[in-house]
Amino acid sequence: MKNIVFDLGGVVVDWNPAKVEKEYNGDKGLPQFLFHSGFFKTHWTEFDRGVQTEKEMIRAMADISGFPLSECENFMAFIKYSLTDIPKTIELIHNLSIKGYSLYCLSNMSNEFYDYLKVRDVFRYFKGQIISAHEKTVKPEPEIFRLLLSRFSLKAEECLFIDDLPDNIQAAADMGFNTVLFADKEKGYQTIEQLLSLNSPDK
Repeated sequence: MKNIVFDLGGVVVDWNPAKVEKEYNGDKGLPQFLFHSGFFKTHWTEFDRGVQTEKEMIRAMADISGFPLSECENFMAFIKYSLTDIPKTIELIHNLSIKGYSLYCLSNMSNEFYDYLKVRDVFRYFKGQIISAHEKTVKPEPEIFRLLLSRFSLKAEECLFIDDLPDNIQAAADMGFNTVLFADKEKGYQTIEQLLSLNSPDK
């Protein structure tokens, strides 16, 4: 394996709905409704696909939940600002770069959230990035994986794909990627270390 492909939310930056719901500084009824009504499964995907803007998503939150637009704006900002770096993953990325691996990211993410994150130092380690909103296709759709391979001239069998969602992992595995499910972070780190043995790839 020469190439390591990272998801962003839940792998490189923290994405924890339970934590967001608990720590939200506004009316907690809003995140409780949105997380438990399936809003993120039914609506957020189109935000990540880049066919809905942040303003349109905030309006949808208000229309569906019945909460004021201002409350929904506050919650959207809180979600965005909750995406803090995961220090251990940042350290891993740094170490893998030193070892000589080629690093990429493949993420379901809206234009607005990516614009917020892209200035962070970690992005300098990625040789290439596939962001769903830019491509109008999302994981686990096969097309987004094909784009990664074709755009950067990669072979699936030479790639390790790391993601926190089983459906995305299964889609990648079906296309021949080596995979690590990152739902349990500590187990994920251990599996990555075992698979790579922290040896530099062949030059």
